[in-house]
Amino acid sequence: MLLLLWLAGMWRGVSRALPPGVSTAAPFRTADIEFLADVTYQRAGAPVHERSIFQHVFEMIDEADRFVVVDMFLFDGEHAGDREYVALSSLLADRLLARKASVRGLAVTFITDEINNFYGAYQSDLVERLKAGGVQVVITDLTKLRDSNPAYSSIWRMVFRWFGTAGPGLVPHPLSSTGRRVTLRSYLKMLNFKANHRKLIVTDEACLVASANPHDASSFHSNIAFATHGTLCADILESERAVAAFSGAVIPPHVIDDASEHGGSSTVQLVTEGEIRTQLVDVLDATGVDDSIDVAMFYLSDREVIEALERAARRGAHVRLMLDPNKDAFGREKGGVPNRQVARELRRSTDGAVEVRWFDTHGEQFHTKLVRVTTRAGTTIMGGSANLTRRNIGDYNLEADLMIVPDSALDATVAGYFDRLWTNRDGQFTVDFSAYDDPSLLKRWQYRVQEFTGLSSF
Repeated sequence: MLLLLWLAGMWRGVSRALPPGVSTAAPFRTADIEFLADVTYQRAGAPVHERSIFQHVFEMIDEADRFVVVDMFLFDGEHAGDREYVALSSLLADRLLARKASVRGLAVTFITDEINNFYGAYQSDLVERLKAGGVQVVITDLTKLRDSNPAYSSIWRMVFRWFGTAGPGLVPHPLSSTGRRVTLRSYLKMLNFKANHRKLIVTDEACLVASANPHDASSFHSNIAFATHGTLCADILESERAVAAFSGAVIPPHVIDDASEHGGSSTVQLVTEGEIRTQLVDVLDATGVDDSIDVAMFYLSDREVIEALERAARRGAHVRLMLDPNKDAFGREKGGVPNRQVARELRRSTDGAVEVRWFDTHGEQFHTKLVRVTTRAGTTIMGGSANLTRRNIGDYNLEADLMIVPDSALDATVAGYFDRLWTNRDGQFTVDFSAYDDPSLLKRWQYRVQEFTGLSSF
């Protein structure tokens, strides 16, 4: 009977209907779009930090007059190790509270993931500050999402969820060096590996979709973002209203600044969750001889995307992968799974046709999520919060990307960004494939098992 209950729980966990408004592709909109990038690299042996994303976010908040809706995955100052970081989480909280206090009637909603209270183990000081300042805080109800780790989640629901997660902690916080302790029960909840992984902001004036978190220990990561105005922002707002609704909160249907005031020569659509994979694979499968595919990615492991890249390379498309070596994680060292195994597989299966370079990280991460595909019909760019993994684009996490058919100026900017990093123009950004090539058969099977079962953090 226990076995049947476990199997039934697994089936329910992976087949559960998604909440309304999740896994959608909005209509294409016309807009002017700005590309932003944070890049950490080496020049003459010294680190250089180029940061623009959160400066733009702060300016958006300062210009908001009627409402601000923020949805961010990591939002705290916890970190492991002794490195000095930029206090992004506090800076964002301060900016929101200051604008809320200075503009009468400004409605501010902050949506986030429960990792920031470590799955109920404690109350986040930053979240409590926002609440005290009149900000509506929405902790995403992850139980409404499908199970990415179904074999474990079925057991967790039957046994462990009934005990809660709050109370005096005995176990070290995995993301902190301050000595904070959390409960073992919160660890058990964490192993469900569910997340609202979005990183975006929308106001009555503008909107931005990014790969960057307002998280102190992430402040030196390399990231990208796209900022724009108009009707697309209304699509983003509706998507966030859906997240709030299934999490037990209400965001009013605010009015967005009229898109006709901005015009634009790029076309763009919001794509979320599983629609990201659907749209991306369709774009990759439309490539042919001498077309180009450039991927800059923190995690690449989804089998459908990998197979689409392999097919494209075999048809004669030029495929370049610029990947994080998966060795750095907030003061801890990782073993290179899954990127090193995927890169080696694609190199071998295409007889070296797929080119790979690794971002040369030094404690930080190449946290970018960006794809640029150019065919005879034109260019398509996709970027935002989603890594190309089963969890991120398989209708498990909450994710938000933009799919863009760019004008010539935006296309040149994104192409220039990729080429600068690929060729090490004016700095040390990337290293050859051989620097992190890993022939380990054990790790190859580790990646395949983890990707298939969901028993992993990627």
